[in-house]
Amino acid sequence: MKTSPAAIGFIIVIVSALAFAGNNVFAVMSYESGATPLTLITARMIFTLIALTLIMKLCGAAIPLPPRERKAALGLGLLNGTMAFCLMSAFDHVAVGLAVLVFYLYPVFTALGAWLTGQEKLNAGLIVGLGGGFIGLALALEITGQSANAIGVGLAGFASVLMAATALLSARVLKTDNARSITLHMHISASILFIILILIWGQIDLPTTMRGWVGFAGVPLFYTVAIVTFFAGIAHIGAVRASLVMNLEPVASIAMGFILLGQVLSPRQLLGATIVICAVTAIKWLGAKKPSES
Repeated sequence: MKTSPAAIGFIIVIVSALAFAGNNVFAVMSYESGATPLTLITARMIFTLIALTLIMKLCGAAIPLPPRERKAALGLGLLNGTMAFCLMSAFDHVAVGLAVLVFYLYPVFTALGAWLTGQEKLNAGLIVGLGGGFIGLALALEITGQSANAIGVGLAGFASVLMAATALLSARVLKTDNARSITLHMHISASILFIILILIWGQIDLPTTMRGWVGFAGVPLFYTVAIVTFFAGIAHIGAVRASLVMNLEPVASIAMGFILLGQVLSPRQLLGATIVICAVTAIKWLGAKKPSES
């Protein structure tokens, strides 16, 4: 029985979601052994930049961008790099699953920002997403009970806002559909940013145990696999379906956090996580249907 291209695409994107989750959990394994977010994110950015460059050259993919798009991509790379640093730092303060859950509100913030700036009209997806997203988040953070670490939640929340800002700005300033080249250029500026920060900090904090080194090495590997498979999956099933499948990432992060780190979420937090994921799915699904309705 022959497997359809769509089925292959879904499998590839599922691999991407699992790899992103692995990136998150292995970061904590590295932190537990003495590595710091700045050292780890610098290594991840440099490794991914080299890997993407080699992969694109081997595949014969176009790397150059028009001057305007190149400058925009490099600028967005600084924004995206700051976002990644905030999210990776959040893992050092709060359970991985909870941090990823807070971060995954970015489609809600993106939709809200698009409405506030006049890019989108208020619709059912936005209303359901906003209401469900924040109700679910209140449960996940146990607002009515023992609250989660404020620093970790704040970092993940700020990363979510930065991700939404990146998405909104990308839609305005990037006119090319060469997503792989854009991603490569974003990693160029992000790598330069973190190399400068490392030099200013004057210290490289590496793991001190074998488990820590496994985590440290696993982060750039998982992240690179996640990026490559995500774009490969998009080629098979499109960006909309791929983004819906990526909702598996917070679920996988919660599961991996429990298996590898012993991090347990309460029943109330799991209920909140379910509501948030459903709310984000509503925004993506209903938003995706809009073009065909017009």
